[in-house]
Amino acid sequence: MASRGQFDEPLTADQLADAVPSPHDPRSARALEVAREGWTLRDVLAHGVIDYHPVVAGTAADVAGHMQQWFEAGACDGFSIAVDGHDGFDAFVDQVVPILQERGLFHDDYEGPTLRENLGAHEQYGLDPRLTKPARS
Repeated sequence: MASRGQFDEPLTADQLADAVPSPHDPRSARALEVAREGWTLRDVLAHGVIDYHPVVAGTAADVAGHMQQWFEAGACDGFSIAVDGHDGFDAFVDQVVPILQERGLFHDDYEGPTLRENLGAHEQYGLDPRLTKPARS
């Protein structure tokens, strides 16, 4: 077990030899893998190895920088955004997205103004007729 003062140091050879991934947590094997590469416990925690949803607290540039690091390192191919508060998505779109666009990480060449147009989905009003037709006997 790591000591309290060891948070910013790699695990010792003895600690690594005793460590085994938990069969109940799929994240533990990756955490052990990077610990064996010499990551500190702080790094394992801070870089989302154990927590699938790391929190980036800071400016819009800080958030964009964090996302850029993950993307360029091949650690992800996209993001799911969870924000605090009702206006968080607007702030993300108005402040972070333009930075990502300037850096070439978020395109702005959309086909149309709606998600439906950008996905190439056909317009449909009401229930799909295939769902409302009586079943054939």
